[in-house]
Amino acid sequence: MGTERPAYWAVIPASVRYDRDLPPNAKLLYGEVTALSDKLGYCYAKNSYFSELFSLSERSVTRLFAVLVERGYLRVDVIRDESTQEVLERRIYAVYDREIPQPPPDKIVGTPPDNFDRTPPDKNVGENHTSIEYIPPIVPQGGQPEKPKEPKRKRAPRSVPTWKPERFEAFWKFYPRHEDRVSAVREWDRLKPEDALIDTIARALKRQVGDKDWAVPYACRYLRNQRWLDELPPKDSPPVAARPQARQLTSWHTEVIGGEEVMVPDEG
Repeated sequence: MGTERPAYWAVIPASVRYDRDLPPNAKLLYGEVTALSDKLGYCYAKNSYFSELFSLSERSVTRLFAVLVERGYLRVDVIRDESTQEVLERRIYAVYDREIPQPPPDKIVGTPPDNFDRTPPDKNVGENHTSIEYIPPIVPQGGQPEKPKEPKRKRAPRSVPTWKPERFEAFWKFYPRHEDRVSAVREWDRLKPEDALIDTIARALKRQVGDKDWAVPYACRYLRNQRWLDELPPKDSPPVAARPQARQLTSWHTEVIGGEEVMVPDEG
């Protein structure tokens, strides 16, 4: 690998910095991707590089990358050999609220990709290869530079899932507790249930709703904790026997036991 180092400056646009749903480490990871991007506008550092740099586990790095891709802040392209379909390189693009043209594939084989969110895994640890340098803005006399206005991102409402929205609407309509829809949508998109699983959930939910003793949880907890797997008690189960009440002690008296006078309770 080359000996070039990351750029001195990292770029984190306001849309990333002020996204309250984005973990702080994900914002830091985004900035490092911009600092590692070469002249073509992408970086191909391995997950092990970010793991060592930020003292995170590679599994945590994988999750942070997945969040950035899902939120539309990063784009990941996988370059494959046309004849063998072997993965040659993973390219990570930082998205600045605009479409970034994709350069043609290089003839030189780069680093194989790491495993995160639809990206094939790699087993070897390699270094990062970057060259771009970002120049900070010049501050005019008398104040800070004017902050450029960024175009608003067009995002689907949080109350509408991206995964099979019509199936979610049927689930939500039948579910007996209509509270915290936003969290339910988030868990639905995280679960990404296929049609077979959705049918299984529907059958289990129908049985559970029919049980008058079923304590209905929030829909988000139902999905997150896989509560459709809960087993309902059988209808003909015998009632639980009542525990016998303890004897009430009404008064005390003295007795001589073993040559010693002690207090003992009267039996009621």
